[in-house]
Amino acid sequence: MKKFLKWCLFLLILFALLEGISYFFIPNKSNLRQFGYYKKTKYDLLSEPNDTIDVAFLGDSVIYNGISPMYIWHNYGFATYDCAVPAATMDEIYNYAQIIVESQHPKLVMMDADSLYRNPKSIHKYKIRLNNMKKVVPVFTFHNRWKQLFSKGWVNQYKGFKYSSKVNGPEKIPVFKKTKKARKISNENLEIFDKMVKLFNDNDIEFMLIELPSVYWSYKRHNATVNLAKENDLEVLTIKAKDFDLDWFTETKDKGVHMNYKGALKLSNYIAEYIKSKNIVKDHRNEEKYKDWDRAYTIYTKTLFD
Repeated sequence: MKKFLKWCLFLLILFALLEGISYFFIPNKSNLRQFGYYKKTKYDLLSEPNDTIDVAFLGDSVIYNGISPMYIWHNYGFATYDCAVPAATMDEIYNYAQIIVESQHPKLVMMDADSLYRNPKSIHKYKIRLNNMKKVVPVFTFHNRWKQLFSKGWVNQYKGFKYSSKVNGPEKIPVFKKTKKARKISNENLEIFDKMVKLFNDNDIEFMLIELPSVYWSYKRHNATVNLAKENDLEVLTIKAKDFDLDWFTETKDKGVHMNYKGALKLSNYIAEYIKSKNIVKDHRNEEKYKDWDRAYTIYTKTLFD
């Protein structure tokens, strides 16, 4: 019995220590001090000052490999952010949507439709347990933030983007055969999607779906995405490789699943032009409120090319 109580006491102390350390690793909600941290918040998005993001991109690795917010900033002056996690489930996407609403009030949220087709039951048990652990002890999410604690005036130079110069194209250009069939979306994912639509509607944030080129995409998924959008009175932006002249062989990094940096620049420019055509976002360059974005771009380019 004594041994059991000692173990319980040890675990309790360990939990308290980790929870205490977590306080210093979570981004500051307002980031007005640029390097502070705030206990209640999650994700790097919350290291941005409140209500400064114009457009948020929701999704998985297709998003954070394919869209460079810093490129969009430098060339258009729009403040955008990649709100994406690897192999994101709809539950994780909805969690991120709540974070967006909590800390920002963007003009537009564009969600990549890929996660709609991820089976929540196929997610490994260890990932579910890890996600639950991260919610309780946030240091597991922000363990790589230790450098920022000692870097006064830190800014996030990637805005969610993941850089890769790797070149590894598919053996042949993928062909997406037309069909009238539609891929089934699980009831669990549909329920979460409905909550997401309501969340953005209630907060007067424009919400839309986007389809990005990948060898994993299919015409069945396209049909299901279009049908779902119609049912919810949402817009769909379907982006094909030919729309932005993507070279599958030299501008993807893993046989056509994700884009490399060259492909990302082309896609980012295409999406920025689309956002510009909507005329809902203004150019913030030279605004005092966004001076850290210029600084972030300088760090971004040095990080990539030095």
